[in-house]
Amino acid sequence: MKRLTTAYIVIFLFTLFGCSSEKIVRPNTPMNAAHLMKLRIDFQDYSDFQSLFGEGYEHVVSMEDFQRFGEITTAGAGYQTYELLTFENGEMLLVAFLPSSGEEGQYKIVNVQIVPEEMNPFFKKGF
Repeated sequence: MKRLTTAYIVIFLFTLFGCSSEKIVRPNTPMNAAHLMKLRIDFQDYSDFQSLFGEGYEHVVSMEDFQRFGEITTAGAGYQTYELLTFENGEMLLVAFLPSSGEEGQYKIVNVQIVPEEMNPFFKKGF
């Protein structure tokens, strides 16, 4: 168990600091925020996990849900970027993108789905 904890700490430090202090991961992109969230879950750090949420949303995820997240996460994880289009009539489209490519930072669409009506409350929650 001690080796596993040490390995997590080493991976966390390499991820956080990279080769120099100029590469500190900040929640300045959706992917970085999700990555930092996963690290907080891996290290069972509920307080830092909550710090990633917007003001007033810190307690959207209960401690019980946070602990459940820890039970389902694995060492490897894939990250996907989505954008939600909400129309005046209440209909929604969820657009999936490939990660930004090259120096141009262009995103390419890989899928578009109509959001089922029963999922609309999830996307509207808190807004």
